[in-house]
Amino acid sequence: MRKKLAALLCAVMCITAFTGCSKAELGYLQMSVDMLNSLEVCEASGKVNVDLDVDAMKEYVAELSKVAGYTDEVTQESLKELGTLKGKQSVVIDYTLKMNMDTLDYYLGMDMTYGGKKYAMGDMYFGMTDGIYVSSKTIWGIYELTRDMAGADKTSYLLDENFAKELKATLDQSKYINLISMEEMGLTEEEMAQISPDGGFSELYASVFEFYKNAFAGFTTNMVSEVSGGYKVQADGKAVAQLVVDLLDYVGSNPDTVMTATTAYMMDVMKVMKSSEEEIAEFKAQMDAVKGEVASMKETTDALKAMIQQAIATPVVSDVLDSFKYEATITRSGAGYNAKESFGITNGSKSVLKVTSDSAMKAGSGKVVMPTSSVSVSAFQEKLVGLTEKYNPVTAISVLWGWEGDSEAMLTKERAEVSLASNDTEMTDYVVKDGRVYLPLRMICEAMGETVEWNKDDKTAYVVREGGKTAMDGVLQDGKSFISVRDFEKLGYTVDYKAVDGLKEATVSK
Repeated sequence: MRKKLAALLCAVMCITAFTGCSKAELGYLQMSVDMLNSLEVCEASGKVNVDLDVDAMKEYVAELSKVAGYTDEVTQESLKELGTLKGKQSVVIDYTLKMNMDTLDYYLGMDMTYGGKKYAMGDMYFGMTDGIYVSSKTIWGIYELTRDMAGADKTSYLLDENFAKELKATLDQSKYINLISMEEMGLTEEEMAQISPDGGFSELYASVFEFYKNAFAGFTTNMVSEVSGGYKVQADGKAVAQLVVDLLDYVGSNPDTVMTATTAYMMDVMKVMKSSEEEIAEFKAQMDAVKGEVASMKETTDALKAMIQQAIATPVVSDVLDSFKYEATITRSGAGYNAKESFGITNGSKSVLKVTSDSAMKAGSGKVVMPTSSVSVSAFQEKLVGLTEKYNPVTAISVLWGWEGDSEAMLTKERAEVSLASNDTEMTDYVVKDGRVYLPLRMICEAMGETVEWNKDDKTAYVVREGGKTAMDGVLQDGKSFISVRDFEKLGYTVDYKAVDGLKEATVSK
């Protein structure tokens, strides 16, 4: 157990310590603490630009696949994810954000521009005691953008004009959809007090600064530099990979320093979060025990370091690391802050992907007023299922059974396209009588769009169509009608019956 805890702590150190203790790095950390303290209740706005060269991306994926030893077939399959897109594509996202760290309430509003057309993406809300809401405009904006990006070359029921009209009408009935309700995620006042402590998080921010200063004294990433009014962080893929190796080496060589600083920080966290004296004492005892396992710590860091170095040396990983570049600049602007970030993937002289952002943050009211009315996600899902059944109906039903000791069968609905709204696989009962298999009549027929009626007088189920009724004689069990597999042919369906890996499968097709 102690060895596992040592491994976990090493991983945490590698993930969190993305900075060292040079003058510039400590200055960057202090500015981050100042920013968090002054912007616990804040407003932000910004713009994100995404530029993708699809043709260059395809070349990049193909080259990496070849280096990795994948077959052409596998490579072509992975390229299908890019669909019919080609050439240079650009998306611009404009957003506004409100945050209240005291109450843990957030608001996000967005617009997106693609191909010269602006898409209103509506707004979203998150409240720790209220739930998560998304506006119907968000769903419609995503739908419109996806449809336009697919273009005229792709045929799908989702691109059908009538489907679009009905989807829009459905969305217009409700302004907001409650993705997660208050009952599903709401916390008690006591739990909220632990997550959002009295007086905010300033004590923890100060503890984080002390943790880095004490745990990584003398360590530097060489990625942070001072600029006018702030700091710049620059890194490429190989530098980040090497940073992880250097951190592991540092932790393995300075276990007492790292563990002492980690224990002090976690004790501060537990106190702010109002942990009991017993919980704090138990944690300290565990950490003291791990501190006695210096050899185990060194063994763990050396093993992880060797594994990462081996991965970095492989051609495919090396090529991927060479292709990544990251840069961020954070500067003070009056009482607020500006942040610029850039992330890019290149392939030789070609730019494959470039993501840039420019944002401004300032203290504000941070007041987030949650929607007062909404529909549940299940109610909205039910409406989407109705549209799916209309525009992408079931064309066949496959039923698989025969697992040893199992009396249930797996029923799968097959459609022209994969459904985005319906759950097309479920378990169902079946009956075996005199060596014949009987499947549930109503479940299968209604999935195929049929109407089923039960006549209690003659105890017979009928499939009702415009031309009349068809009696479906079978087996009655637990109030359900089951009919023989071949009897579905009475309704004009094709029935395919076969063995599959020791199981039985029947497919009823229109």
